[in-house]
Amino acid sequence: MKKILMLPLDERPCNYRFPAIMPRADFELTMPPFAYMGRKKTPADRDKLAAWLEENAESADILIVSMDTLIYGGLIPSRLHFETEAALCARADLLKTLKKAHPDLRIYGFQTVMRCPRFTNADEEPSYYGVCGAEIHRYGRYLHKEQLGILTEEEREDYAAVKKLIPPEALADYTGRREINLNVLFHTLALAEEGIFEGFIVPQDDSAPYGFTSLDRQRVVRYLKEHGLQLEIPIYPAADDTGMTMLARAVNEMRGETPKVYVYYASAQGQFVTPSFEDRSIDATVKCQIRAAGCRRVYSLPEADILLAVNIGSEMFYEGTFEERIVAYDIERSLAEYIDEIEYALSLGKVVAVADVAYPTHNDLELAELLRDRGLLLAIHAYAGWNTSSNTLGTVICESCLYLAGHDEEGNRYFLLHRYYDDVGYCSHARTWIDIHAVPANGCTVFELDGERGKCVAAAKRELMRYMEENYPSLAALVEDIDVSSPWNRTFEMDFVLKLKR
Repeated sequence: MKKILMLPLDERPCNYRFPAIMPRADFELTMPPFAYMGRKKTPADRDKLAAWLEENAESADILIVSMDTLIYGGLIPSRLHFETEAALCARADLLKTLKKAHPDLRIYGFQTVMRCPRFTNADEEPSYYGVCGAEIHRYGRYLHKEQLGILTEEEREDYAAVKKLIPPEALADYTGRREINLNVLFHTLALAEEGIFEGFIVPQDDSAPYGFTSLDRQRVVRYLKEHGLQLEIPIYPAADDTGMTMLARAVNEMRGETPKVYVYYASAQGQFVTPSFEDRSIDATVKCQIRAAGCRRVYSLPEADILLAVNIGSEMFYEGTFEERIVAYDIERSLAEYIDEIEYALSLGKVVAVADVAYPTHNDLELAELLRDRGLLLAIHAYAGWNTSSNTLGTVICESCLYLAGHDEEGNRYFLLHRYYDDVGYCSHARTWIDIHAVPANGCTVFELDGERGKCVAAAKRELMRYMEENYPSLAALVEDIDVSSPWNRTFEMDFVLKLKR
C-alpha cells in the first residue's frame, strides 16, 4: 500500500478533513498533527511542520504540499505576514532538500495567487481591510483597466475618488505584500522547472476578470510561457479544493490510469457562465480541473468512465429575486433532462459526479429534492454544492476518481452523507437559520460566535438534525449523531463528524 503525506492549505475542514474522509483506494493518507496547524490568522508552526516532513518523507511514496502552509503557515497568514522575500524562499527550498535525500519521493505542490475581495471586511484580511477593503478592490480593478486602455470616463472619476479614500500606508502594505508573494511564487516555479515536482498547480484565490489578482495572473502566465511551463502548470480559479485535486492526480498517476470524463450541463448556456468570485467561463475552469486531476475530457458518454453532471443555469445569482431567476433557472435550464442523464449514466455503469454550482456558497435545494424523490442521493458516486464553483468541482472530481480507483462503498457513502449534511442541510438551510435566530439571540455576530462549541453551535446542530430528519429521512435514518464545531468561531463553515448507525 502506498503512503501519501499531505500538508494541507490550512486547518479548516475542507482542507484538513475532506481529504481524510474521502473514499479509499490502495493508499494510506497521513496528515500532520492538528496541533501543528494554525488557526485562522495565527500561522501554523512551520518549524514543526518542516520537521514532520523530514521525519516522514523516508517512508512515504508521495507528498502533496501546500506551499502556502509550508512558506507562510496557511492561506490567511499568507495575506498578513511581514517576512522578507529571502526568508520565505528559504522555507520553500526545504523541498529541494527532501527531493535530494529521497529522489523517489513524488512531490505534488500548489501555491495560490493572493486574492483581492470586493468587500470591506477584515475577517480574513489585514485590519485596514475593515475600513477600505472595497476601495482597494476598486483601485485594483481601475488600475488594471487603465493599463488595458478600457477605463471609462465614469470609472476614471471614481478612480480619482478612490485614491483619496485609501490611506497611503495601507495601499503600500497591501501592494508590497502582493509583490513579495508573487516573487516567492516565481521562486517556487523555478523549483518546478528544476524537476522538484511531479505536478504543480497555481490556484487563483477568489478572482475576477479585472483587478490585482488578474494582474498577478498575467505575470504568472507570462512566466510560465517564458520558461516553457505552460503545458505543465495550470493556473485557474481554485484554492480550498486544490489539495483534493492533487490527491486525485497522485492516485491516478500511481495507478497508471487516466480516467475519461464526460461533462453534461443542466443548461446549454451554463457552460458560458462566469461564476461568482471567478474570472472565466465555468467550462474553461472545468477543462483545467479535469486535466489537473490527471483525467482526460471526452465528448460522449459511452466512452467515459465518469459523468460530471454540472447543475448550473444560464446565469448565476449571488443574490436575486425570484422573478430575476425565472429565465436562468426555470426556462433556460432543464432539470428533468439533467436527472434523465444521471439515470442513464448509472444504467451504463458509469461513475456519476454531481457538481451543484447553480448558486455560490450553497447548494440548489430544488436539485437535492429531485435527487431525493428519484432515489438518487446514494445511487450517485459524488456530490458537492459548497462555496465557489471551483471548490465544488474539485471536490466531486476527486471523490469520483477515488471511487473509480477503489470502489470503497462504505467510505463513499460516508462522504456523500457528509456532503448532504454540510452542503444541503447546513449551507443551504441551517446557516441562514442560525444567522437569523441563534446569533442575535446569544448576542453574537456571524463572524464571532460564543465559542467553537457554544450555544450558537449547539443551536446549529439541533436545527440541522431537525431539518434533515424532516426533509431527508432516508439519510437521517443512517446517521446516529453528529459532532459539530466551528473551527473559526463563525457561521460560514462548521466541522461535522458523523457517527453512522451500524
